[in-house]
Amino acid sequence: MPELAEIIRRHGPGYVARWGTRLPGAHRRALAALTRCRTPANGGHCYVCTQCGETHLGWHSCNHRSCPQCGGAEAKAWLERQCAKLLPVPYFLVTFTLPAELREVCRRHQDWFYRALFEESAATLKAVAAEPQHLGAELGFLGVLHTWTRQLAYHPHVHYIVPGGGLRADRRKWRKCRRVKNNEPYLLPVRVLSAAFRDRIKARVLAEWPERCAGPLPEIPAEVWTRDWVVHSQHAGSGWAALKYLSAYVFRTALSNSRLLADHDGRVTFAYTESGSQQKKTCQLAAHEFLRRFLQHVLPQGFHKVRAFGWLHPLAVARLRLVQSLLAVPLWLSPPAAATPPPPPPHLRCPRCGQFTLAIMGYVRCRPP
Repeated sequence: MPELAEIIRRHGPGYVARWGTRLPGAHRRALAALTRCRTPANGGHCYVCTQCGETHLGWHSCNHRSCPQCGGAEAKAWLERQCAKLLPVPYFLVTFTLPAELREVCRRHQDWFYRALFEESAATLKAVAAEPQHLGAELGFLGVLHTWTRQLAYHPHVHYIVPGGGLRADRRKWRKCRRVKNNEPYLLPVRVLSAAFRDRIKARVLAEWPERCAGPLPEIPAEVWTRDWVVHSQHAGSGWAALKYLSAYVFRTALSNSRLLADHDGRVTFAYTESGSQQKKTCQLAAHEFLRRFLQHVLPQGFHKVRAFGWLHPLAVARLRLVQSLLAVPLWLSPPAAATPPPPPPHLRCPRCGQFTLAIMGYVRCRPP
């Protein structure tokens, strides 16, 4: 089966030549990084096995956040840090999605729209939760930006992992979320969230577009501002499964190498699971169309796709400790001792004898100074 880097090496030069100066700089950098990943172009280290004496060359990763080969260790560490903050309350996965009529505009002005999507959806959650008739409390929640479907189509949306409850305004009590029929936890009304989110995006577009974005405001159908937008909220149990699902995309992008099936006669075939039926299917695209779909999910340089809000914000440690004390969460003065030592990193396994006994001999520099 092919790897993404191989497909880029084979079809990338033609794709770059086709689009020329119209190709965004972020896309050029992504193509260059993924092409060099784990090759001599990135340099590497020379290892020797202290068990059998075999030497081994290990080439450096590109560490680009769109690379399917990189980010595995970082994603695992991120998941462990977030799981350490889980509270003994029900959790919810709340998703805010831009309507289809705005997606092409969003794709052309990603930096502005992604910031607006994050900031206005988070403000919507905060404002609705603060109303006494809904929850009457301050939320703490974590958001991750997704821009793709399982067939790599463009579909910008934000997933929020939200604890079921919040900190009361006087900060003296934890306010629980309500429960509905069958004792199912219930966070906030999605119709209210949908209307508030739509109105906030409309107000921001009308107020900021002339100042922040070059050119006139593109034609947007008037009915997009009157119909319901899609906001989805579902109970996510203890929150662990939702965090594990999102962690796979925090340091990677829409496609893994394991899904790539073939690159033949200028067409790329990859596997996907249909969301409704959960059936395994395949999608075949022309190579340039495949690269276009993949690259449209490369984020603008410096944009943070993971953000925390409320008392889960990194600068709100005191409020998080207060929430933990109100919920009687035990606080560790020092990290608990691990039951078993963590396994050595995979790159230290000797390819000859299979033992984790590789030691660094030196640095191999293959790039020009």
